[in-house]
Amino acid sequence: MLTAFYKIKKIDENFRKIFDEFGLPENRAIEKKFESIVKIIIGQQISTNVAKIIYEKLAKNNMLSEQTLSKSNIEELKNFGLSTQKSYYIKNLAILSLNKHLDINSLDKLSSEEVTKVLLPIKGIGQWTINNFKIFALQDVNAWPSADLALQEAVKIMLNLIKRPTQVEMENLGQNWVPYRGAAALFLWHFYNKSKMKSSKS
Repeated sequence: MLTAFYKIKKIDENFRKIFDEFGLPENRAIEKKFESIVKIIIGQQISTNVAKIIYEKLAKNNMLSEQTLSKSNIEELKNFGLSTQKSYYIKNLAILSLNKHLDINSLDKLSSEEVTKVLLPIKGIGQWTINNFKIFALQDVNAWPSADLALQEAVKIMLNLIKRPTQVEMENLGQNWVPYRGAAALFLWHFYNKSKMKSSKS
């Protein structure tokens, strides 16, 4: 990923400007394991802080293993702040993993397209979750979570757009950064977070 950061700076000077002001994105890599997909599912459509609290509650209570989650009932999981749907999603994921219908440890041996084909049919796992897993766990330098709202907002600010780009517009914009869209995404999240911090201090 580090090499991709330097490549994307050469492709688009906007990323060079981000680098000059804020430096490289911090290392946010996560392990390619069951708990990582659970963490990303928890983070769907809620704030990073809320997701972090829920995940840490589950971790503190030793609730993140396939064995524990597969045996937990939905009401029990909801007590940790999960919605009914997300409780079902992670319980189902645990059962699939336990029954060897999903081998998360082998995903890094597959192509990006193959990873999508394996994960997309699983209930509760869409393109956003898959692309985040590809970027943070599999270090896929070209994954592009175009539906991510923070990413859309970062692009809006960076390109001085009047309104936040739609997912379709993000897909089109992302073509400018192939084959380093994953690196672009990390740069943009970095830029968005640093810009928010800078604004709050001013």
